[in-house]
Amino acid sequence: MRYLPDKPSLGFLRKEAKDLLAALRESRPGTSLTEAQQALAAEYGVRDWAELKSEAERRAAAVPAAPDGLAEELASTFGLGQVTAPPSPVAFTPMGRCWSITTERGRWLAVTVYPWITNEQAELGTRLRDAAVAAGAAAPTPVRSPDGRLIERVREQSWRVHEWIEVGPSPVSPTPTAVARGIGTAYGILHSLAMPSTTPVNPYLTARRDDAQWQELLARARAAGKPLADQLARTLPVLSELRGIEADLDGDFILCNCVLIPEHVRIGHGDELVITEWDFAGSLTIEQELGSALGHWGLRPALNRPAIAAFREGYVQSAGRWPELDLSSFAVAVTGWLNWTYNTICEAIDPSDPDRARFAEREVADLLQRPMTRASLQQVLDS
Repeated sequence: MRYLPDKPSLGFLRKEAKDLLAALRESRPGTSLTEAQQALAAEYGVRDWAELKSEAERRAAAVPAAPDGLAEELASTFGLGQVTAPPSPVAFTPMGRCWSITTERGRWLAVTVYPWITNEQAELGTRLRDAAVAAGAAAPTPVRSPDGRLIERVREQSWRVHEWIEVGPSPVSPTPTAVARGIGTAYGILHSLAMPSTTPVNPYLTARRDDAQWQELLARARAAGKPLADQLARTLPVLSELRGIEADLDGDFILCNCVLIPEHVRIGHGDELVITEWDFAGSLTIEQELGSALGHWGLRPALNRPAIAAFREGYVQSAGRWPELDLSSFAVAVTGWLNWTYNTICEAIDPSDPDRARFAEREVADLLQRPMTRASLQQVLDS
């Protein structure tokens, strides 16, 4: 599901609607702008274009304010110089809110990260990022603190900072073929680097909860009186079938981005694709990362055969070959989707703050109404 930035404009929405119109017309030439606007509203979790515009206007009129002194503390910690303007909110993400900070030395993007993303983990991602940029990928430039660290603790949160770059929104869904080709090219670049990796695969991508744990979650949702409980009950058989897709992860691991998903890509100047997130980098096989990629870029909001073909074309052009995939190649994608769904439902049942409550409620609705399925993954494979 898409999420509005903290200060959206109607111009921003109109551009997204036009981008989506072009993407929809690739498979349905007769699609109208009104239909594209309706589809965009659905992606944002609202009923129609009018409600989406109202939501954008509401958010623009109720811009979050940064805690007093936060910008100054971040600027001091990361050696950014003296703050010269009030900090501006950019967007809320699952990791927290991002802030634009302007100082005498320039403009910066300050981002909260999960506590498990240590400086060592960030260094791993930066090593992959630097090699990818040298090979032609586009990404923001990270900032190191005066102590040489990429991650610093400020007000009991982990933060990192990037140099500010002007970018547009994330790619629309369904993925336009030009974007899919570009993303395939980016994956091909990353995989051609073939950087060996000996770190264990992130347990988030390998460890699954069993039927009993999902039933316990359903009971918690019902006890909390959450409307999502009925939808979860209907979806549990689908989740059980998904868990039948497994893989032996003993293989030739390389250092992979692991989360090169639509939410972590922005459209830059000249339609350049800018990869904004590298902190989740870790060990995977090429086949498992491609399975995950195809699920994110070829199945939103439904099977997108033109995008899958374009993705493969871009990948082969930069990597030279397309590896042999089978249903087990989607095992990491399945585990990641199951764990994301489980954790988001937990947040919806017992949110830690109002921002996360709104995020989780909308995300859960989308996850349960359009779940990943064994049949949809087989369709991707057949494509």
